Amino acid sequence: MKSFVPLLLSLFLVSHGSSAIITGACERDSQCGGGMCCAVTLWIPSLRMCMPMGREGDDCHPLSHKVPFFGKRLHHTCPCLPNLSCITIERGKSKCLSPYKYPEYFL
Repeated sequence: MKSFVPLLLSLFLVSHGSSAIITGACERDSQCGGGMCCAVTLWIPSLRMCMPMGREGDDCHPLSHKVPFFGKRLHHTCPCLPNLSCITIERGKSKCLSPYKYPEYFL
């Protein structure tokens, strides 16, 4: 019984203290911070997590919606950051690229 009280107290502190684990689970973009979107996870398709928007060179999906998107996303990647575009570089492979640095993909 003596060891039960400290265990119970420590569980209470962990669950209610500032050290609580933030999972990042979300339903919509509005629940995520700036520069992030609510995307489907690769591991559990029914789970959505706040993910960072695509930076230059990151993989992307050309049909991904802009942020904020008020529906539920169907892809595991967020759209590219505002100054980038999701460009198909070869069949089945798209990347976030700058139209100014890579004009050959925009012709």
